[in-house]
Amino acid sequence: MDLLTKKIYNLYMHIKFVELNNFRNYDACHVDFCDGFNLICGTNGQGKTNLVESLVILSQSKSPRTHHIEEVIRDGESCASTKIELEKKFGKLSLECVVDDSKKFFINGNEIDKLSELFGNLVTIYFSPNEMEIVSGGPQERRDFMDTEISQLSGNYYNLTQRYEKVLFQRNKLLKNTHDHKVILDQIDIWNEQLASLAAPIIKTRKNFITKLLAPAQKSMDYLSKDAEKLNFEYIGAAGETVAEIKQNILNLLEGNLAKDMEVGYTTIGPHRDDIKIEINGKDSKIYASQGQKRSIVLAIKIGELSLFEDVLGEKPILVLDDVFSELDSSRQKKLYESVKDFQVIMTGTTFKFKPTTEYKVIKVKNGTIK
Repeated sequence: MDLLTKKIYNLYMHIKFVELNNFRNYDACHVDFCDGFNLICGTNGQGKTNLVESLVILSQSKSPRTHHIEEVIRDGESCASTKIELEKKFGKLSLECVVDDSKKFFINGNEIDKLSELFGNLVTIYFSPNEMEIVSGGPQERRDFMDTEISQLSGNYYNLTQRYEKVLFQRNKLLKNTHDHKVILDQIDIWNEQLASLAAPIIKTRKNFITKLLAPAQKSMDYLSKDAEKLNFEYIGAAGETVAEIKQNILNLLEGNLAKDMEVGYTTIGPHRDDIKIEINGKDSKIYASQGQKRSIVLAIKIGELSLFEDVLGEKPILVLDDVFSELDSSRQKKLYESVKDFQVIMTGTTFKFKPTTEYKVIKVKNGTIK
């Protein structure tokens, strides 16, 4: 089972404009974008990050800054919205998110029934200083990274993870709330089978993802570091090359860990506990990489995703960079421009020392107002 099957067509995609209403510090706002580089500039606290956040919500279904989506509603208001017009090879497409007491998404004005329907319409690769947690943070940050990116490539994968979470909840409920061990032993095999059946394709897809990502990420790292630094990714989880092998190994681990699971009251193995080991020059980057190296690793991963996504989806994703240049020297700024010149790029910064050599537009933000 491969949810990351390569597409043979080639589509052109870019955002024409975004409209915000009562979104963060924006009252009503319309911003047109060019097809190349869009440089969103202004001093800190003016609304640059709020603007790019609105785009990421429409591609990933969630905010990259908060787990509480209602925080995007402007103070004193009861509703917020973000809407874009997207141009693709087959025509124009509008996407909208409305946030009040819930979160609703619309495609061409029609509310979608399933969140998975949103994925694949607007596809973004997003980088901000918080993305450094992919290297510096705990396993949860790396699992979230994989699941967020793969869901953009496959709505089916998103559905799979949601079903897994529901079965995991039921197995944990049995372990935590049932004090009669005989009752647990009588029922656990049913939940083990369901959990393993869902866990195996999730793990297989994650392994495929990081395997396919390594080559373009290393190519980007070679360019950024002048061939001085080598990357490697290793998935830490159940062994196996095929879905069937992974499922059997998950079942064996669930059975072997049952006593521990009964003691602690939750499931201690599975894709919800897995991790990626990211190595630089053969060493664990979380421990041994400098801050500059960690930033380069994440940048290389994000630039590598551009070509991987284009390969899998058959269309160019949009690169969204929030406050990247502030930590890059002039040499790496130029290299970054050169690496992504064939994509639509939307980026924020207080100033831009270098301007792209290809098409670009400067968008100035001051206190939630666009100039």
